Amino acid sequence: MSDAAAPSDAACDSPCADALETLSLGHEQTRALAAECRRVARHCSTSGDPAMQELAEALCRAIHRMAALEEELFFPAARAALEASQLVDLAELEHATARQIIRQLQQARPGEPRYEALVLALTECVERHARHEEAQLFPRLRESCLDLDALGQQLNERLASQDDDLFTVEERRLRQRAAAL
Repeated sequence: MSDAAAPSDAACDSPCADALETLSLGHEQTRALAAECRRVARHCSTSGDPAMQELAEALCRAIHRMAALEEELFFPAARAALEASQLVDLAELEHATARQIIRQLQQARPGEPRYEALVLALTECVERHARHEEAQLFPRLRESCLDLDALGQQLNERLASQDDDLFTVEERRLRQRAAAL
């Protein structure tokens, strides 16, 4: 059967979801930390609350892990699979923005009003990035029929090679403690 016989708007079948599911799970977990940061910011009486600082640090670590995974494996494959790489360019720019906010956050003191503002800006950056990839980039990759099964295997191997999963036991404990506030 020739490729010309397939409708141009038909999505690629089965193997395409694996890499995207792995990245979506990472987005979901990072978004959960971001949501906890926002919740703690709304409910804490002091801007120097230790729960906020611990959650913000956990969010920064999670962002660094996901960004490394995407930048090393996902973005190069996505760029090669798509004729128009503007979607990947935007995702890379969002990573650079998150890193810039993280650098500023690391230089701020938790008791400063600026610290909480930076944490909230970082949570917005996380949300915007995940929405962009899931709504625009992922569907284009499904249509491209990039071997997302093989890419998913690479992503999962890289995650498994880390000493911990995307969120360590400590980070889960912090999220649970913050949820109890």
